[in-house]
Amino acid sequence: MQNRDRFKSSIGFTDLLFNLVIGFVYLFIIAFILINPVAKNYDIPKKAEYLIIIEWTDTLNDDVDLWVKDPRGNTVSFVLRHSGLMHLEKDDLGHSNDVYQNNKGDIEVLNINREVVTLRGTHAGEYQVMAHVYNRGYSVLPNGNSSKDFPGTVTVSIVKVNPYNEMYITKYNYAEKGQQISLVRFRLDDDGEFVDFNNQNSQIITKVNRNNPSTDFGRRRNN
Repeated sequence: MQNRDRFKSSIGFTDLLFNLVIGFVYLFIIAFILINPVAKNYDIPKKAEYLIIIEWTDTLNDDVDLWVKDPRGNTVSFVLRHSGLMHLEKDDLGHSNDVYQNNKGDIEVLNINREVVTLRGTHAGEYQVMAHVYNRGYSVLPNGNSSKDFPGTVTVSIVKVNPYNEMYITKYNYAEKGQQISLVRFRLDDDGEFVDFNNQNSQIITKVNRNNPSTDFGRRRNN
């Protein structure tokens, strides 16, 4: 009997093995964390430094385009939605691309007319911002009149994202298809800080050969 008892495992020895296994797992986790430290706030890339936003009368089925030119000569618009450090988030055509189907299956129109250009980085110098009334849509107002008989209003705002601050906002009226509006010019310094603005005229809206619809106004729709 005494010889057989020598080969029996004790409860204490089992507990010791279990604790050793737990210890090794704990040390492995600590080593993994040290090798791959948690990302710090300043390690996370910022998606945008500034937002340049235009909004126009939401009850009108008008197509207004935002154009922005940076200090290095890059221009962004529906023609080229990404240029340099700038990106046009959406080419809003008015009500035509704001139509959606609700949960009941009914077709509804989201009455928000807005285009946004994000600056994902900045260059020191002057930015030029313009709006182009690409088309005035046909829609009937509640009083029975055509929307084309009434002027619209376009609002431009410049927003600094980090930290959030509305640097500039103003409104302009428009009435005609093809109208070009110089909205604002503003300057940023080497650190990306907003320096000043002015309302001098800009000429950054261009038309290229309509026979090449992939690169010009003709690619969107016939009016």
